[in-house]
Amino acid sequence: MDRPSASLTELLEALIDGMGYFDLAAEHSRQAACIQLFHQIRRLKADIATGLIADLCVADLQPEGTGSWLATYRQACAGLSDRLASGLEPEIIAALEAQETRLARAFRDAVGRDRPPHLRELAATYLPEVEQARDCLHALHRHVAH
Repeated sequence: MDRPSASLTELLEALIDGMGYFDLAAEHSRQAACIQLFHQIRRLKADIATGLIADLCVADLQPEGTGSWLATYRQACAGLSDRLASGLEPEIIAALEAQETRLARAFRDAVGRDRPPHLRELAATYLPEVEQARDCLHALHRHVAH
């Protein structure tokens, strides 16, 4: 069974959801390096979301509706706010890393040949930044785990 693919609107909504998660993580974190990284990734998400909105406007594209990908994504993130509020650094980082891995996979899938051309272009433009955020969290997770 194929997993659902994200529409442009769903990617945008996931970025916006993620901004809230990183705000919450920064609020509950106790390590300055983690707080700084969480704020940095939150700003990156805001920049990507702003870019996607601008690209939609310039191209005069109508956002697609939301579908099963966003529902699946949000279900996977259920309980994330509670985990972030725990204040336990390894727990916070692991939860955010998992969320970023799902988002990076969705951007990677959006670059696929069977996706609409405008979605492929935009996803390809922002994929390196999404993967960079995930990679930074992965490195931090490995560092905190040791």
